[in-house]
Amino acid sequence: MRRRPHAIALALLLLGLAGCSVGGVGAPPTPAPPAATSAPATRTVTPGQLIDAISTDRAAYPPGTPVRIDVALHNRSGAPFSGRVALSFEHLGLPAAPQQSQPVAQLAPGATATLSFSWQPPTADFSGYRVAAAALVGDTPLDQAASAVDVSSDWRRFPRYGFLSRFGAEVDAAATIDALNRYHLNALQFYDWQWQHHRPYSPAASWPDIAGRSTARASVAALIEQAHRRGMLALNYNLAFGAYDSYWRDGSGVKTEWGLFKQGGGGYTPAQQDFHPLPASWATSKLFLFDPSNREWQQYIFGQERQVFAHFAFDGWHIDTLGKRGLLWNWDQQVVDMPDAYVAFVNQARAALGTRVVFNSVGGYGQNQIADGANVDVIYSELWESDGISTYRDIVGLVEQARAHTDKAVVLPAYMNKAYAEQSSGGTRFFREPSVRLADAAIFAAGAAHLELGDGEGMLSKEYFPSQPLVMSDTLRSAMRDGYDFLVAYENLLRDGARPAAIRVAIDGQPTSDDGRAGTIWALPRATPAAAIVHLINLKSNRLSLWRDAGAIYPAPATLADLSVTLRVPTPPGPGARLWYATPDANHGAATALDYSSGSDAQGPFIRFTLPRLHYWDMIWLEQR
Repeated sequence: MRRRPHAIALALLLLGLAGCSVGGVGAPPTPAPPAATSAPATRTVTPGQLIDAISTDRAAYPPGTPVRIDVALHNRSGAPFSGRVALSFEHLGLPAAPQQSQPVAQLAPGATATLSFSWQPPTADFSGYRVAAAALVGDTPLDQAASAVDVSSDWRRFPRYGFLSRFGAEVDAAATIDALNRYHLNALQFYDWQWQHHRPYSPAASWPDIAGRSTARASVAALIEQAHRRGMLALNYNLAFGAYDSYWRDGSGVKTEWGLFKQGGGGYTPAQQDFHPLPASWATSKLFLFDPSNREWQQYIFGQERQVFAHFAFDGWHIDTLGKRGLLWNWDQQVVDMPDAYVAFVNQARAALGTRVVFNSVGGYGQNQIADGANVDVIYSELWESDGISTYRDIVGLVEQARAHTDKAVVLPAYMNKAYAEQSSGGTRFFREPSVRLADAAIFAAGAAHLELGDGEGMLSKEYFPSQPLVMSDTLRSAMRDGYDFLVAYENLLRDGARPAAIRVAIDGQPTSDDGRAGTIWALPRATPAAAIVHLINLKSNRLSLWRDAGAIYPAPATLADLSVTLRVPTPPGPGARLWYATPDANHGAATALDYSSGSDAQGPFIRFTLPRLHYWDMIWLEQR
């Protein structure tokens, strides 16, 4: 089988820019694409008018597992299509396998078809690949699409965490999970699936959740089964330390003596117990809180969770908390060190249940202690301004704080456009696309994942997951798919040990910053053993650097072209080192090799190059050789 053209050649042909040069100074020249074979005259096709979608059969693949790739065609071009569909496989811009191709004969206008491919990826564990599909006549591409493949034996290295919050009898489990698979989510939090927080398991066919919504046992089981079919983990959600009102007389056996109390002095009753208020219309108007380090509470709640795991095929427990509560006392009138209590609780839970654990360090509270001493799968910290996480730079700071304590991956639940979402208004309302894309750029570039997607095509704007007053527009949904493909395809640069690097960035005629200031191009340098990396995030149109964009007001950044960039690097590039750039904002994340010059002056070594474009977020990397 002939070697496929270099990835950039396909993208340039599609854009009509095939005359541009690629390759790095001092590097072997990039091979020219093969000459096009003679073919019938072809028309211009608007992107998306032939390839409707490209999908994979799993969210992640253990090494040695074959990948099924489906390319759905829908001919919206207005004329018959005869040609072929070709798949190429890339790892960080380089070919990872020979191209595959299938013919298409006379696909009529309006007609649909699905082509199925099978690919055996390389067996290297924890590796991301880009899969590009092109519809061609001869060797001339008319349309393109892309997906990605994560070859990983465990989700902990590259978590992509989503959620489910709808478990009624009407739920179509297969359709819900299939939609989430398009984003390569490899674990799902089953939010508020349970009966009561202190009695999560119910043997009934259905039960009311805390808000009075009906949960169908069959739906929960079907969603778990479908998640497993797609290679996703299913995590059972519950609070670490909550019980319904009247717990002391409901026959559960929960005791007030296990509680957390808001003042010292003893003589405690539930009136002095700490609680979390809830709407009066819910099944309980408050959740009373208990000491996570109390052994009797642990034994009780672990026994309840043991029933859950005995009857449902959950893979782990997602343990929620409520952030900083101020000083709290136990029954013996001792102040409870909550972060240390959380660590003890997590480790006892893991030992008692023998299952995976994820723990929510709300606002980063207890994150350091959890990172240092708790047996959790990932570091999971919900972002709140009241805890000092307001700006893009604060996000990076929280991730770097975690990195100082552990190599575990970081997942950040962060709810976009929250104030706008809470406004009462009729009709369909949409997320503000620029703010969502900029927040994702900051989180992904920082080396973390964003818990935001779930319930099929849902996205979170509030901490109560079933409340989803905002929806994604078609353009945002498309951008999110490209963004999550990018997160997988380049996971070995975005995460996988990436750490801050001593690289300084200058862009001729453009304001830059290293702290995510509004009105600048934010340069975020990183390095892995294999590459020096610079992320450029376009905040030039922002008047604020607040990640949430609570009021949904941020404008889209203007696309910048032909930027003259200088990177001051710690060491000169080695012989043959190639310079690349890729963006989720164009060409479905295809990597482009760039020409560059290098030198040294009084400030040290540098490289200079022209960046073709910057819209929201570009990633540039120089191979370490």
